[in-house]
Amino acid sequence: MYASRLIIITTLISSSSAVLSAATPEELERDVFRAKCIGCHAIACNRNGPKLGGVMGRNAGAVADFRGYTEALKKSGLVWTDKTLDDFLKDPNRLVPGTQMASAGRLESAKQRKMLIRFIKRADTSLDLCF
Repeated sequence: MYASRLIIITTLISSSSAVLSAATPEELERDVFRAKCIGCHAIACNRNGPKLGGVMGRNAGAVADFRGYTEALKKSGLVWTDKTLDDFLKDPNRLVPGTQMASAGRLESAKQRKMLIRFIKRADTSLDLCF
C-alpha cells in the first residue's frame, strides 16, 4: 500500500515538473537562433554577418553599414520574404552561388527554418551580442 502511494506521488511530481518546464514556442525559436545564428548575427547590430532586424522586405545585401557582403549576394536581386529566407536558409549556395553562408547557414529542418523566421520577424534582441 505504502509503495503504491509512493509511486503515485512520484509520478504526479514528475508529471507536474515536466509540464512546468515545457519550453514556450518563443523559447524554442530563441534556441534555434542561439544554435544556428548567434555566432555571426544579431538582430540589432552587425557582427560578422549583417544585423537581421528589419530584414523582411529588405533587398539582400542592403544594410548600408555592413561591409562584408559578397558580390554574389549584392547582385542577387533578392528581396527577403518568408519564402526567400526559407529557401536561403535551406541551401544558401543553391539560391545565391558564392555566398559566404554556403555551409554555416544551411538549415535542413523545415520546422527549424520556420521557427527561426518567426524569431527574426519578432525582432527579439534578447540574445544580441552588440559591442
